[in-house]
Amino acid sequence: MSPSRVPDRRTYDITRFGLSDMVRTAADLRRLAELAPDFPSAARAVVTRLQECFTDVGGPVLPLVRLLTIRTGAEVGMDPATKYLVLEAGTESPDPRVRALPPADEFESMPMMAAMTREFGLTPEDILNGSGDSNGFGVFHVPAAHGSHYIKDQALVIEHDIASVLGFGGVLSGGTPFAVVLYSRVPIPASTAEQFTAVAIGLRVGLLAHGAGVPAERDALRQHLTTLEQASRDQATALEEAIEQLRAAADLVDTLQVVGRRLTAQLDLDALVQDATDAATKATGAAFGAFFYNLIDSYGESYTLFTLSGVPREAFEKFPMPRNTKVFAQTFNGVGTMRSPNITADYRYGDNPPYHGMPEGHLPVCSYLAVPVVSPSSGEVLGGFFFGHPEPDQFTQRHEQLAEGIAGYSAIALDNARLFSRQRSMATELARSMLPTIPATPGLRVLSRYLPAATGAEVGGDWFDVVSLPVGRTAFVIGDVAGRGVSAAAVMGQIRTAVRSYALLDLPPSEVLRNTSELAMATPDADFITCLYAVHDPADGTLTFSSAGHPPAVYVSPEGASSLIGQTLGMPLGVGTTFAQRQIEFPVGARLVLYTDGLVETRNGYLNEGIDALAEAVRQMPADGEALDALIARMTAGEHADDVALLYVRNEGNNRRVSTLVLDTTPDAAARARSFTSEHLELWGLTALTDRAVTITSELVTNAIKHTGTPAVLRLHADARRLSIDVSDHGSTQPRTLPAALDDEHHRGLHIVESFATRWGTRATHDGKLVWAEIALPRRS
Repeated sequence: MSPSRVPDRRTYDITRFGLSDMVRTAADLRRLAELAPDFPSAARAVVTRLQECFTDVGGPVLPLVRLLTIRTGAEVGMDPATKYLVLEAGTESPDPRVRALPPADEFESMPMMAAMTREFGLTPEDILNGSGDSNGFGVFHVPAAHGSHYIKDQALVIEHDIASVLGFGGVLSGGTPFAVVLYSRVPIPASTAEQFTAVAIGLRVGLLAHGAGVPAERDALRQHLTTLEQASRDQATALEEAIEQLRAAADLVDTLQVVGRRLTAQLDLDALVQDATDAATKATGAAFGAFFYNLIDSYGESYTLFTLSGVPREAFEKFPMPRNTKVFAQTFNGVGTMRSPNITADYRYGDNPPYHGMPEGHLPVCSYLAVPVVSPSSGEVLGGFFFGHPEPDQFTQRHEQLAEGIAGYSAIALDNARLFSRQRSMATELARSMLPTIPATPGLRVLSRYLPAATGAEVGGDWFDVVSLPVGRTAFVIGDVAGRGVSAAAVMGQIRTAVRSYALLDLPPSEVLRNTSELAMATPDADFITCLYAVHDPADGTLTFSSAGHPPAVYVSPEGASSLIGQTLGMPLGVGTTFAQRQIEFPVGARLVLYTDGLVETRNGYLNEGIDALAEAVRQMPADGEALDALIARMTAGEHADDVALLYVRNEGNNRRVSTLVLDTTPDAAARARSFTSEHLELWGLTALTDRAVTITSELVTNAIKHTGTPAVLRLHADARRLSIDVSDHGSTQPRTLPAALDDEHHRGLHIVESFATRWGTRATHDGKLVWAEIALPRRS
C-alpha cells in the first residue's frame, strides 16, 4: 500500500458544525498557517479558507471574514506610545488597515473588541501595557447581529445581511492578541460557537510558527489535546443520555480518552492503534477487525504494520499484506468509506486476475466495512480500518459513523505522534547544529564528542566550543544548561553565543564568565548553567581558566600524572558574578579533558566517584586520543541518562618558536628591539617579513615606554601560520588610533602598525596590558 496525498477541500454547514468538523477545521487552519512563508501570508490563507469552507445552497455563508491583531506602534511604524488594532487580512480588503486604540477608560467604545479580549483573559490595561496571560484564548458569539450593542456598524450588518457574528482567537507569544471574526448571513447556533474553542487553539498553534519558540507551540498542542478530551467526554455523556443502545459509543469515547492520555505520556504507538482497533471492532459488532497503517523509518522509507481484533494474529500471518485491488483501492487511496452488505456480490469482488475471491484459508467475509485513516494536517493516507462478518447486512449507517469517528481520532493520534517526533528531532538537530566545527589549531590535537542521552527523547543543554584567539591562542569551552527539551536547547544556544562573543573580545576567562553570568540573569528560563572556560597560550606554554560551577577538568602532565583543575572557582552562571581565575603550565605532552556531567554520573548519583574514575581512565588512555570512544563507553556503559559533551586536548608543540626580550626605559630600547627582531627573523628563516616586523616592533615598543614610563617586555612568536609580535607593559590605558592631520608629527604609530600588520589589538593583563600584532605567513604552494 503506497501512501496518497488527499487535498482538504471539505465544506461545512455552519449550523451543524460537529466534533469531527471542529477537529478537521482546527488541523486545516493550523496547517495552512504553518506552511505560509510569513504572518501576513498566513493571515490571508486563513481568511480565504474560512470563507471557502462554509457554504450552503446559496453559496458562501460568510460574506465577511477578518483576521485582526493588536500591535505596538513600533511594529506598525507609527507612534511607539500607542497600541493599534490592525486588520491583517480581510475578504473585503487585500491591504492591512490600522486603527489607534482608545485609552483604557474608553475601551467600551469598541464593544466587540473589548468583549472578545475579555474572553482571552485580558483587561484594557493588559492590552495597552503589553501584559497579561500569553496563553489566553477564547470564543465570542453574537447570535443576533441586528440591533446588537456589540456591533456599532449596523450599516455593515444591513449591507451584507449579517445574521450572526462569531469571533475566536487568543494571545500569541510576546503578548500579541489576535482574533478572527466571522460575519454570517445565517444564524450561528451556540453549539457551533462552542466547537470554535479548539479551532482557536489550532490556529494559534499555526500562527506561533511565525515568530514563536517550539516550547510555546508544545504548550498550545497540549491545550489542544485537553480540549479534544473534554469535547469527547461531553459528547459521550450526551449519547448515553440520548439512547441506551449507544453504550458502545460511550465505551469508544472512554477508549479514546485513554489513547489521548497515552499520547500525552508518549507511550507506545502500536498499543494506541491496538486499543483503537479493539474499540472499533466492538462498536461495529464485527467478527474481526484489522488496521493496516504506514510508518516512515529512520531512512525515510515507508513500511506497513497491522493490528487485529477478534481473532488471533496467527489467522493472518500466512497471508501477504493486502494489495491495492479494486475493492481495497477506495480505502488505500483515501477516497472514502466503503460499506457492503455482501462483498461477495460486489462487481469488484474477485476482479484481480489471476486471483479470484479470498485466499485459501482466509476467514469468511460477507459483510464488509472499510474506512481510510487520513492525516488531518497533511492529507496523507496513513492507513485503513477493515471490518468483516460472515453473515450478510451486519453493518449499519451508525456502525459506519462510529468507524469513521475512531478513524478520525486514530489519524489525530498518529499525526500528533509524528508531530512530536519531528519536534524532538528538530530540537536534537538544533542542538547538534549549534555545536562548532573544530578549527585547525597548530601544535594542538583537539578531539570532540557529543552523544545525546541514551534514554528519553528530549534534547539536553550540553555544549562545547573551540575559539581561535589572537596571537595563536585558543579558548576551550564546556557548558551545561540544566533541564531538558527545546527550552534548554534554546538557552544553550544563547549562552554559547554569548561566551563566544565575549571570548572574541579577548577578555580574560573570569571576565568572560562574569559578563555571561550577567546576561544569563536577564535571560528567561536560564536558571542553572555551568561552564568552564580555558585559554591556551602557546607562546608562554600556559593554560588560564575559570569555572562557573562546572565539574573540574582533568589535566594529565607529560609524565602521566593526572589531577583535577577548576574546582570551586565560582557559582553557576546566572547565580554568581565573581569568578576566580587560575593559571597552570601546559607544556608539550600535557593533556586536558573537559566534559559534562552525563559522562561521570553514577547510578547512586555521586559525581565524585565518576570524576575520580574518569581522571584515572584518562591517565591510562593512549596520548593520541584514539581510544576516546572506548573511554566514553567504559564510563557510561552505553546507558547514560543525560547528554555527554567532551573535549580532548593534547599539546603536541609542533613548529613553535618563541623568544622574549625585557626592555628598560633607556633611549636605545627601540633600537635594541629592532635588532632583536631582525636577528630572530633571520634565525627562523622569515627574513621576507623583516621590514614589516621591525617597523611594527619599533612602534609598539616606543608607544609602551613613552606612554607608561615603565619597562616593557617584547615577545616574538612564530608558528606555521603567523608571526606574532606583542609588547606588555604596566599601563592600564588601552591604546587607540587617533586621526592625524597632514602636518601632525604625532599620533601616527598605531596607523603605521595597522597598515603593516594583518591585524592588531590589545587586551588587559593582571598587571597592565598587552598590545599585539600579527603578520600572516605566505601560504606554501
